[in-house]
Amino acid sequence: MRRCRAALRVAAFAAALSALWVQHASAQTGSVGGRVSSSQGGTLNNAEVTLRTLPAPGAPTMPRMANMPGMGERTTQTNAEGGFSFDQVAPGQYVLQVDFTGFERSSQEITVAGQPVTVTVTLQPLEIVGVQPAPGAPGAAADNEALLGRIKALEQRINELEANTVLSEPETRVKRIEVYTDPNGNQYDQPTPGAKKTTTYQRERVYRRQVLSEKLEQALADAEAKKIAVGVSAASVTHYASQTSGSSHDADGHFYQLSSADLLFSAGLAQYTSFFADLVGLSGAPPDAEISGLTLLNSYTARLVRQNEVNVREAWMRTELFSQRLAISAGRLDLTNYFDRNGFANDETSQFISDALVNNPALGLTTNGSGVAGVFDPKNGFAFKAGFQQSNTDATNLSESLYTLVEADYVARPKGLSEGSYRVWFRNDNSKGSNRNGVGISADQKLNPFLGLFGRWGTSEAEVKRDNFYSLGFQVQNGVVFNPLDYWGVGYAQTDLGAGAHEKMVEGYYNFHISEKLRLSFHLQHQFEAPSGSGSTGFLLPVVRVQARF
Repeated sequence: MRRCRAALRVAAFAAALSALWVQHASAQTGSVGGRVSSSQGGTLNNAEVTLRTLPAPGAPTMPRMANMPGMGERTTQTNAEGGFSFDQVAPGQYVLQVDFTGFERSSQEITVAGQPVTVTVTLQPLEIVGVQPAPGAPGAAADNEALLGRIKALEQRINELEANTVLSEPETRVKRIEVYTDPNGNQYDQPTPGAKKTTTYQRERVYRRQVLSEKLEQALADAEAKKIAVGVSAASVTHYASQTSGSSHDADGHFYQLSSADLLFSAGLAQYTSFFADLVGLSGAPPDAEISGLTLLNSYTARLVRQNEVNVREAWMRTELFSQRLAISAGRLDLTNYFDRNGFANDETSQFISDALVNNPALGLTTNGSGVAGVFDPKNGFAFKAGFQQSNTDATNLSESLYTLVEADYVARPKGLSEGSYRVWFRNDNSKGSNRNGVGISADQKLNPFLGLFGRWGTSEAEVKRDNFYSLGFQVQNGVVFNPLDYWGVGYAQTDLGAGAHEKMVEGYYNFHISEKLRLSFHLQHQFEAPSGSGSTGFLLPVVRVQARF
């Protein structure tokens, strides 16, 4: 019995002691509460309110990870009326921080000394470019919705960029900066008394964001630039000769067939620098072997010395300078690919096949050779060209076989007409022991989308008198044709030598578009030759040309 009474006394004493301790603790703690609203007066519910202990001055602080609560930190959210409260807050210095999406953060220091602390927090809306305040009363929910929608759109855009882009390779850029240097050589970023401002340039390595598809395209383009592109152009040309005037000729009634195959190579060597080579093989007999004329009936054999074997037509390197306004090519060249480029009469593989309607005989270029060609195009309608090459394959040096050529081009758009190109050129050749020059003009003008005209004229020095030449004609496309991609043309050329010989050539053709890689054309040539001191001879030559490119 005595033991029970003793136990009851101990329990009563402990309860009284605990009550006294709780009463003392309650007297030492306080509370923090208040209301959060916008600057327009509207309440903000679900705002995040954080109460964080403010370290004493000089006290060490431990680093913590972002978005992770630290020691002495309590967080709550505002209710529907914007209210919040923290109970059992020990006396001390605190930082009360309030965050709400679409509004600027609010931070303020408060002191708790065992009494309730009431705080009124007013948040200012974020100023976001491009967002107009929604109509309605100040602090209305529409204001918040507009801001929230804009922020969510920006966050989504950032997430998409991070997911779909990668950092590019570092690029080096030159940045212009201003520095201030004092008499002791010290440099400052801002104006400093006694320091002199100077301008300098600094290199910096920068990165930029690339879309994944852009990165892949760049990688594929880089891989493609390292490859050697190969192309093939093959043709078969068949002539039939029928004499129309003059004394009997052995060529009357003969068929002629010439096959040509070009193997084309191209490769990029560096930025704006490339290599090109054209290997051509000819086999067969053109009509020019029996019908002797001032110009060739089949231009496929022009400027090629040997047949029935592989020849190097061209092999050169080209680089482009000054924002690609100047292009320089060096190597084995065919200067007719750079000069006198008539838009309607310049390509024996797709237009006329008579050399008198493909080139200007007054150019006097008999063979391809080693040389240099430059084209300056300032992108204003004018273009200027200059080139030289070795014109005699048997010469032992360039000085005794030098062929030079200059040309000025102009692209015009006459009122009421389509685009037209006009050219004037001058050449000089010393391969025959003395300088012989020539001059010529060339023009092609589209009258409308269906019809285009062309013309050439040239004169050159000869042993006796000057040789003269002219040609003219037209081309029709997208008009009177069987297929929208077909075209046809008619041309006339006349050559008059100073020694007395004359030649007249008439040709018409129709080019069928069979496919992207195959074309079939039919030609009809009529040539009249009048050698000096003898009668004229005429031949009518039907021609079939099959041309493939792939």
